[in-house]
Formats: sequence, structure tokens, C-alpha cells
Amino acid sequence: MRKWVPTILVVIVLIVGWVYAASQNYFREEEAVQAKLLGIQSGDIQSITIHDTTEETSGAAATSTLTLDNGVWQMVEPKAYPLNGYSVNSWLDALSGANQELVVEEAPTDLDKYGLGTDATRMDIKLKDNREFKLAIGGQLPADDARYVRVDSGPVVAVQTEAINRMALSRRDLLDTTPFNVDETNVESLEWEGEAATWMLTSTSENDAAEQTWTLNGKTIEATDAVSLIGKIKNLSTADDVRKASELKGTFPRFTLSVEQTVDGQQVRDVYRGITVPSESDQIWVITPDGQWAYAMDATSLTEAEKFPDTIKASTTSSEESEESSSSTNDETTSSSTDGK
Repeated sequence: MRKWVPTILVVIVLIVGWVYAASQNYFREEEAVQAKLLGIQSGDIQSITIHDTTEETSGAAATSTLTLDNGVWQMVEPKAYPLNGYSVNSWLDALSGANQELVVEEAPTDLDKYGLGTDATRMDIKLKDNREFKLAIGGQLPADDARYVRVDSGPVVAVQTEAINRMALSRRDLLDTTPFNVDETNVESLEWEGEAATWMLTSTSENDAAEQTWTLNGKTIEATDAVSLIGKIKNLSTADDVRKASELKGTFPRFTLSVEQTVDGQQVRDVYRGITVPSESDQIWVITPDGQWAYAMDATSLTEAEKFPDTIKASTTSSEESEESSSSTNDETTSSSTDGK
């Protein structure tokens, strides 16, 4: 037995050494660090110009330019359209965070075969230190999980399609398309005065109440119905570019919506106006509270929102009638049982 002791000790030492080495990741292959497409941070970007060739422009490049001004992103071309801040920030993060998966061709001579010719989606990116990048996004790789991309006159590289979908946004993707700035957690009241209906939704909760309670035209309704009504208004959006309200002439009123909210401890009251141009009766323009912008909205969608309280009323009435019917049936059953005794 003694002659095996040295061998056993050697085996134990080897096992202990292997366990220690494994715990220190000595046997793990070092993960390859993926190269960043641009090698910048989102905070480095000063301005971006999008060159978008679409059917709407009949092959012409529609140019949109966004720039950072005093910490706020603004669109300066083609017009100072209002932007969706969340969409812009996500877009900047996507541009700065994109990885290049592999180099397809170091010195390409035929860009058209990669979709990087005249049909490519293009962006000009300018940084705060005055550096500039010209980004071109082309077609799909054969595997269909990545697209060809080129930065300036560099190599053609592959970037995952998922990343491209977050990067290759159009001007429309970045616009604020919802005119009604409403948050159900802040709303104290909504008052609609229109052609088809007039109603008032009011929160009657105290500040320290666990849940909000709501009334519609003075009658208590379910909180879910109130949230649905607010959401119906909040989610209305336009499919077109917004316009300067001052450009609309000869209009007549269709509705007003007064919104009272508590924002950062302050009570705010905003009034939205709906107007129509006589030659476009199927379209209603919603004017923002500052009177600056006009959003083209489908008249049918607005009418549905306007009449939505009727469905709440009908639902409540139906529920009450059901309860009354149930109560009446119970009374009759009780009476019959008593008579049969």
C-alpha cells in the first residue's frame, strides 16, 4: 500500500491544480471582441442627415436633417417637425451600438452587387468634434440574417438585420405622430365638446387614494373603462406629415378637447381644437395647444373616439339591467318558496 502513496499524492495535486485552473478560466477560450461599426458613443453625435429614396419621391432623394441644439434634438430639414424623443434616443443608441459581424470585401469594386449603389439607404453623421461618417446600407446577405454596410470608402461589412432595422429609420419613423399628449396616470379630467357628442371624464380620487375612481358625465364608471377612453384618445395618430397650423385657411370647428393633468406637481390645462377644411370633409386637423402644429386625422377614427363613451354607458346600463333582472328573479324565487310552505 505504501508504494501507491506517492502516486495518489500526485493525482490529488493534479486534480487540485486542474480545479484551480478551471476556476480561473485558464481553459476557456477568450471571447472574440466584435468590432463596432462606427466606434462612437451616442453622446458624440451632433447631427444626422437621412437620404431616403422612396416611391413617393419618384426616385429622388428626400433629405431630412436632425441636429442637437442645447441638448435637444430637433429636425431642421425639410421643416422643424416635432420629434418623438424616445424614438430618436433609441435610434442614436442603435447607431452607436451596432457591431460589424464580418468583413465581406476589403476593397470593393462593384458596389451594386451589394445593393450599395444608388439604391442604398444613406446617412451622413457628424460628430461634436467635427468628424463625419457616411453610412450606406445595402441588400441582404444570402443567409438573410444580415445586410451589407459600408462606412465612408471602407470595406463592405455585414451587420445583423435586427441591428439594421433599428438603424435604418425614415423621417416618418422619428416624428411625433400623436397630437394628444395625455397620460392616464396624470389625468384629472377630459372634456369633449363636439358635433356628435359632448362628455366629461373626471377623476374623483384623493391624492392618497390607492386607486383612481372615475365619473363620466357625473356617473361612476369602472376604472378600466376610463383608462380605455383615455387610451382611445392618446393613441390616435396621423399617417401624414404634420403641417403648420397657420397654413390652413377657411376652416371651421369640429370639436374641442380640454385636458387637465398634474405634471411634476403642477396642474396643467391643455386645449386641443379639431378643425376641417371644406374641401377635405373626411379629414380633421387637430391643432396642438400651442397653436403651432396641425395633425391630419381620419374623421372616422375621431368620431369613434368621440362616441366611445356611449359604449361605456351602454355597457354600464346593460350591467345594471342584468343586476336588476337577477335581483327580480331572486325575489320571485324567494316569494315562491314562501308561498309553497
